[in-house]
Amino acid sequence: MRQRRFDNGALSLSSVKLSFELNEAGEPINCWPYAIKDSNRLIEEFMLLANMSVAARIEATFPDASLLRRHSPPLSRRLDEVCKQLEASGIHLSSASAGELQESLGQVDDPDVRFTVEEILTGPMQRALYFSTHSIKDKDGYRHYALNVPLYTHFTSPIRRYADIIVHRTLEASLALFGNHVVGGHPLLPQYFSPFFPGTPAEGSLTESADAAKSLLVPKPRTIAEIAHQCNLRKDAAKKAQEASAKLYLVHYLTSMSKKVAVPGVVSLGVVTKITQEKFVVSLPAFGIDGTIYMDRLADRKNQVLSIDSRNWKLRLWTVEAASVMLSWEAEAPKHAEQAEESSRSDPVADLADELSILVIDDNGHGTVHFGRKQTTEHVSQKIQIFSKVAVCVLPNKSPPDLSVKLVMPSIYS
Repeated sequence: MRQRRFDNGALSLSSVKLSFELNEAGEPINCWPYAIKDSNRLIEEFMLLANMSVAARIEATFPDASLLRRHSPPLSRRLDEVCKQLEASGIHLSSASAGELQESLGQVDDPDVRFTVEEILTGPMQRALYFSTHSIKDKDGYRHYALNVPLYTHFTSPIRRYADIIVHRTLEASLALFGNHVVGGHPLLPQYFSPFFPGTPAEGSLTESADAAKSLLVPKPRTIAEIAHQCNLRKDAAKKAQEASAKLYLVHYLTSMSKKVAVPGVVSLGVVTKITQEKFVVSLPAFGIDGTIYMDRLADRKNQVLSIDSRNWKLRLWTVEAASVMLSWEAEAPKHAEQAEESSRSDPVADLADELSILVIDDNGHGTVHFGRKQTTEHVSQKIQIFSKVAVCVLPNKSPPDLSVKLVMPSIYS
């Protein structure tokens, strides 16, 4: 079923949803990306089929008073720009249709890069919207771009979405008018019964009055448009609240975890998504967040460079080209390292631990890694390109709840 849907031209852009394990006090003690299983995908396919079937039914019955959901095509100019940028980095995408875009994504083998490309592609995409069929006269405007279907609505979650309740009522009225169009006595399809129009067999019309059905169950077309507008506002607000809640719990979790290791913050894999003259942006697949690293601040060893080998890493020069940046580092041993060695570590203030421990979190979970200290001075060149994998340290800030990133040197990722 799923493969057939993609063969028919559907597009799927995934995103990270974090799951948290809480203790008895409600504090997060573990965090991981929510894993989509085959059972989830099977249920999703049936839900999509139900939503599409109901959309076709209510639109056919009430063409001027149905609450549907549309998804307009992406902004063409922005999508073309993204495809050109990806082309320069060796990622070839065909943006002629949703299906061709999905087929192109299938050619990206690295899962971290695939996630990053999908995240980049969400930029030109427009958001899906509820609408009233009364408000849009051209039925081409009903289409759902990502699903590549002419009609779609939300029907399967009336316990948490008001739009689904309106759709249920509209379907109720449609069945009341025209029955369920199945042969009576079918062993797998029970007789349809409506509390609004009792006593009429399922294969027949439950009422001959369209006005009666609509007056009981279906709001007026203008009211449907107002409901659609309000549902769009509430859905956007709910999404922002969900993202803010996940960020708050993530900040709290990372704050508690970073206290258990020598180096503050949490080290994770970052994939470079954008490079400019002043900065580069990294995406963190383990958390579904982005971070920005500014080149001029890398020259300040106390600001955005985290050393895991005790040396002071200072950026001396950077050169930005089309889709890459060359960083020239000076890695200098701290002065007190030699002093500590000469005095056989007699000074407790200058006495350095032999190893540093850091907390590393990636797609496979988290664990503590120990690194030996180095006490040499050298010059290191580092080339960073789009989709390069770099080590970054995620630093939580509790008030206000926020996250920042530092570049980790030397990198623990190739």
